[in-house]
Amino acid sequence: MTFSRVSLLLLAASGWLAVLVTETAAGAPLRVVVTMVFLLLCPGAAVIGLMRPLLGRRDHTGDAMESAALAFAISIGLGMIVSELYFLTATFTMSRALMTLAAFTTVAALGALVTTRRARRAPAPRREVNRRREPQDW
Repeated sequence: MTFSRVSLLLLAASGWLAVLVTETAAGAPLRVVVTMVFLLLCPGAAVIGLMRPLLGRRDHTGDAMESAALAFAISIGLGMIVSELYFLTATFTMSRALMTLAAFTTVAALGALVTTRRARRAPAPRREVNRRREPQDW
């Protein structure tokens, strides 16, 4: 297994770790840290991992800060959407929202494994560009 596979598998398990940690005492430092790191970074990181191979090959120099900021923004957005859906149906609980985000993160991270494998296996076909312009008949 390469590092990217291991990191995607850990990302897939991160939400369930956050759900497991919520069973500890309320206000415990471990519970707060693990849950906040998951809620602020992991769903967005899973979405980025899912979409990155679909963008094709490009220079990823200086990409860490960009990816972290984008993961933060996507995670906040996904958390807001999930919370709003539960509020609109009058069924909001924090554990329900956390489990939904954990399931979403798991599906996106495991989907990233598939798209990464597919992107590595079959490179995009190159189209031949005709550089010579033909005169058009009007």
